[in-house]
Amino acid sequence: MLGRLKSTLGKQLTQGLSVLDCQRAIGMALTVGVFPIMGFATPVNTLAGVVLRLNQPVVLAANFSTAPLKLALIYPFLRLGEWVFGAEPLSLSLIELTERFAADWLGMLQEFGWSFLHATVGWLICVPLLYFSFFCLSKPIILSAQAAYEAGVKRIKKEA
Repeated sequence: MLGRLKSTLGKQLTQGLSVLDCQRAIGMALTVGVFPIMGFATPVNTLAGVVLRLNQPVVLAANFSTAPLKLALIYPFLRLGEWVFGAEPLSLSLIELTERFAADWLGMLQEFGWSFLHATVGWLICVPLLYFSFFCLSKPIILSAQAAYEAGVKRIKKEA
């Protein structure tokens, strides 16, 4: 049992380390990481990483790095989805939201359900562009990190 666990973990840590595999992992993790509803990205990224045989540490590191970008993109995704559905824009004033929640919390939850749908549709529309952008932008970063790693290994071997 323990041997099988070690084998599985070892494979997850070492698979998908080529430049192309890292690009795929980063592109997928960042795209899913900016999904506009909190709490979904990490489980989806973990599952997708296993199914697509991507390197889990790369996937999860990229996923966790998306928090500021996710917060910045929730509003545009929501507005894009509202535009697609022709819905009236949800007021995002904290005071107004609090008052509406206190007056009719069930109605407010129903309205937020539609907002989640609008934001999700906005995200889905952007997925191809997001993935392609993250995939392409990650290559120079990966190559730079790879060169720095190799230079460090050479320096250590020289010193030894």
